[in-house]
Amino acid sequence: MRGFEIGDFRPHPRAGALDQVVDLMTRLHPEERPSKEQVARDLAIWSELTSTPVIFDVSAARAKLQAKLQATIAEQDEREQKKELAYIAIRRLQELTAPLNDGLKNLYSRTAVDSQSDGMTRNLLKTHSYRGQELLLRWQRCTLVAPFDRPGSTTLRMGRCLELFDDGTLRLHLMVQVGPEGIMGIDFDGRLKPRSAPVGSVEAEKMLEDGVRDLSAALQEGVEVFVEKQPERST
Repeated sequence: MRGFEIGDFRPHPRAGALDQVVDLMTRLHPEERPSKEQVARDLAIWSELTSTPVIFDVSAARAKLQAKLQATIAEQDEREQKKELAYIAIRRLQELTAPLNDGLKNLYSRTAVDSQSDGMTRNLLKTHSYRGQELLLRWQRCTLVAPFDRPGSTTLRMGRCLELFDDGTLRLHLMVQVGPEGIMGIDFDGRLKPRSAPVGSVEAEKMLEDGVRDLSAALQEGVEVFVEKQPERST
């Protein structure tokens, strides 16, 4: 019980080990108690216990490692800074496309906004290579207007994608597509030409604004085709 431990009466950094010995020696069932030989060994060894923590000093090795990895660490820091700027651009793109999403929700209340799982959109907007640069980050969303979930029913997709490459290039992909779900054929193909700009630049901001403006125009055409292709149904 707390308040009746050895350390409460005789403070010592290793008193807890003696409490454990006493606890085992006073167990209710004799078979649970240690032998007197074990107690003797424990008490003899107790004085050899140390309360000094192990010292693990890596300061010298750390200085050497940092010197060797200086270029790598600087490169990693630069990549993280580029990613932070790319996330700012992603949030800006979401702000700019919000009115378009709201309009499609107004067109059809069950519109799926910001889907990440639409396979067709991923394929249409995917960059397979870009001047041999390494892809650091890829963000993609699709707004899906699909009144009927059966194959062959007309579906409208509004896709947007931002890619960041290791040279600091931010690449924008935008598209509007209208066509039958699950089968070949496109009624309206509004894939816009990809645009690029340095991440974090004013040029990148202008790229997003111009891109969404063109996306809005393509979406207007796509909506007209989408509505025209919906079948007439009697109530």
